[in-house]
Amino acid sequence: MTRRDTRVVHDDCDIKDGEKLDANGDGKPDVWIAKGCRAVDLNFDGKIDAYTYFDGSGQVRRREHDYDRDGHIEEISIYKAGVLTEQERSTTLADKLDTWHFYQNGKLARTERDSDGDGVVDQWWEYKNDQCPMIHSDVDGDGRPDPGATVDYCKVTGYVPPERSSAQAPKHTFERPGSLPTEVENKPEDGSTPAPENEGEKKK
Repeated sequence: MTRRDTRVVHDDCDIKDGEKLDANGDGKPDVWIAKGCRAVDLNFDGKIDAYTYFDGSGQVRRREHDYDRDGHIEEISIYKAGVLTEQERSTTLADKLDTWHFYQNGKLARTERDSDGDGVVDQWWEYKNDQCPMIHSDVDGDGRPDPGATVDYCKVTGYVPPERSSAQAPKHTFERPGSLPTEVENKPEDGSTPAPENEGEKKK
């Protein structure tokens, strides 16, 4: 049984004495540059939507994002030597972490998910094909994947990756935070598979 810390912990970024920039010319700061971190108001509503943190060598070590503009962080990305290694996400309105992505060489390798909010991992996403994960679930509550409880994401959703696409292939749109602007330059975090929002919930 794997338990995860579900707290969304914000890393402090002291912007009070940092440099302030007005990106849209309305006379109000939209970008704050402090020692070791940067904060950005992406939609100019006066609330910070994204934080970027840097290590001593100037490389990115952490990013935090508030995608729904409610003032709460929904996604925390961890970097080592500037390369994405882990991502923690809150995909519900409970303000608790429920999804943990793990990367190898910057590429999504596996995902753990707590689908019922009890702090115990009950879904394991395996990315042998980075666009067609296999979702293994714990349906009996023993903390381990159960036989017969594995779902092929592409088979269930009908999604056909570009390399297998055909004229009859259904069009698929990923609705996920990673598809939203995450920096002032509107550059996506990574090109990974759709995040496990509410797919593959525990069988009743």
